[in-house]
Amino acid sequence: MNKTTIRANRALTVTAMITLGFGAATASVAAPSSDQFVSDGATKYIVRFSDIDLSKIAGATTLYSRISFAARIVCRPLEGRDLQQAAAHQACISKAVAGAVADVNRPLLSQYHQLRTKGDKAGLVQLAQAN
Repeated sequence: MNKTTIRANRALTVTAMITLGFGAATASVAAPSSDQFVSDGATKYIVRFSDIDLSKIAGATTLYSRISFAARIVCRPLEGRDLQQAAAHQACISKAVAGAVADVNRPLLSQYHQLRTKGDKAGLVQLAQAN
């Protein structure tokens, strides 16, 4: 397989559908012009990870950080203090991260995500020590 094919296979798109987000007002906001953004009715952010070894815990945590960053971008910053909006914002981030982790489909990343979601700090330490 040549390097171009490998690079194409080592990127994913973190997506937040407008229906998950905050309604039509958000839908009309244009995304900044950058090669990281894609537009087709949903807010998307491309995460590249060709530089990461996903067979190591360091690689999995690095990619997870990139995915989390992208999820915060596509879900737009929370404005105000309304509890319903805060819950919808957190649900958007959680769904975007979970979807991206599932798209990558790598065991170590999936295990790391599962432990982070559960808040299992002891499990995260064990995972780090095992790798």
